[in-house]
Amino acid sequence: MTDLHNDIIKINDEFAEVDTRTIDNRNRLTIGELALGFNRVRIYKNQLGELLLKPVIEIPASELWLYKNKEALENVQNGLKDISEGKISRPDIDML
Repeated sequence: MTDLHNDIIKINDEFAEVDTRTIDNRNRLTIGELALGFNRVRIYKNQLGELLLKPVIEIPASELWLYKNKEALENVQNGLKDISEGKISRPDIDML
């Protein structure tokens, strides 16, 4: 298993400046609406001192098996697609 704090990523993408913020006297930086929908970010720093914030979503360890089992994940994704397309509906509790 990889130690996430030592991961190195290579970025071959273009970034646009979206804002300039001030770091307060307690060394805090607020990004507020720039990270809307995420409550955690992974922070990367290169040799020039540039920082990259990458929003992440974490899952409980007990659910990790699903993402490691390609067949099970595809079955769940197909089931969700079928539901969204109206091919199947929620079963009646009394019928179970």
